[in-house]
Amino acid sequence: MYNWSEPLPKHTKVDYYECYSKIVLEELYPNEFDNLEIADKPDLQSIDGNYGVEVTIAIDKDQLKAESLYTDISYKRSHNVEKASEEIVKCGYKLEGGILSGKPGTDSFDLILEAFDNKLNKLNGNNYRILKQNYLFIFSNIYAVEKMIMNAIKDMQQRQLSKVRQFYKVYVLVPGCCYSLNLDAGSYEIYQIKSELQALQANKARELVEICGNN
Repeated sequence: MYNWSEPLPKHTKVDYYECYSKIVLEELYPNEFDNLEIADKPDLQSIDGNYGVEVTIAIDKDQLKAESLYTDISYKRSHNVEKASEEIVKCGYKLEGGILSGKPGTDSFDLILEAFDNKLNKLNGNNYRILKQNYLFIFSNIYAVEKMIMNAIKDMQQRQLSKVRQFYKVYVLVPGCCYSLNLDAGSYEIYQIKSELQALQANKARELVEICGNN
């Protein structure tokens, strides 16, 4: 049994982000997704085998590393606090009064497009299950305006134009909303998510990780 007052262990039986995306898709888009199974190539699959979802993270690697080190220090899981603090500085961040701060964020979709390219290659790689429709779910912290989203859709459409297997839709989850990019139609929708619901979904994902870990 995991201690809910502490972060999840670094290694779990199922991936937290895959559990999180499963819950978001099933709750926000029930007409499209139901009873997704956690698998591999793709990460989430429908029971009938008609569609699958690849899951990835498009967040600055330095940020992820700094936050992980900060968590270890905060929950006394770090064996060498001084070294961990030095690594945080190398990532471009710093600890001040026990608070993590650092370099400003970006409003660029570059990381999202990079993640798209990586997963598109995986989609067209070996041993990938052939399905009728393929989706991509991306975790990000980039807030986008209409022009950014439409440019991203055009870029993604162009990048997969010559590929045998293509993504039908791309979902980008950020704090407060989820962008649904329809690459087939060249359109998008934004689902606004209240902070209370987003926190609840994150807790459900953690609970799912624990349940799967005990099975």
